Amino acid sequence: MYKTFIKQVLLTIIIGLTMTGCFLELQRDYEYESSVLDPHVNMTAWEYFETRTDLFSIFMSAIEYTDMKAYFTQTEKKYTFLALTNVAMKSYMQDRFPGATNITECDKASVKKLLQYHLVDGEYSSYHQLQVEPMYVLTLLKGEEGLMTMLTRKNPWQADAGKVVVNDTGSNGSSYMRLAVTSNIMPTNGVIHVFDAFCYYKR
Repeated sequence: MYKTFIKQVLLTIIIGLTMTGCFLELQRDYEYESSVLDPHVNMTAWEYFETRTDLFSIFMSAIEYTDMKAYFTQTEKKYTFLALTNVAMKSYMQDRFPGATNITECDKASVKKLLQYHLVDGEYSSYHQLQVEPMYVLTLLKGEEGLMTMLTRKNPWQADAGKVVVNDTGSNGSSYMRLAVTSNIMPTNGVIHVFDAFCYYKR
């Protein structure tokens, strides 16, 4: 009997709440203020990395180790910086130099090639230059090893819409496809795309 009483009380409350919602006046207007996140950061690529040493400390050490810092601090020329997180850099060290615990223990010429491949001549963002079809871009690594394709996903039905893709499957030999984890950060000297896996050309 007690359970039946409780059920009746709950049912009455639910019906009452439902009915009160039916008599509310419809909202006729709403002042919506649209806004778009500004991707521009008022600093160079290097200065941006300095704000996120939790992500880029190994990458920054590699840049200094190979004497390539000037590319990241200058403001006369636009580059596309494919920034590698600590996850990507640790993966590179394990893959190419097993046992290395510091980037300075790795062969300097090899590390420099890695960085040159991740530095693209010109500014390639999803806002202007990148297309939905793979396009070859010019990296600072010369010759066949420097071959790279880039594109951006723009189809809203794709799970990775808005992502920047390097070496889309089948577009550049047997190179592995890499998707940026963050795209289109716009420093004063180009554009930054962030990757959790290092990119390289494979014939």
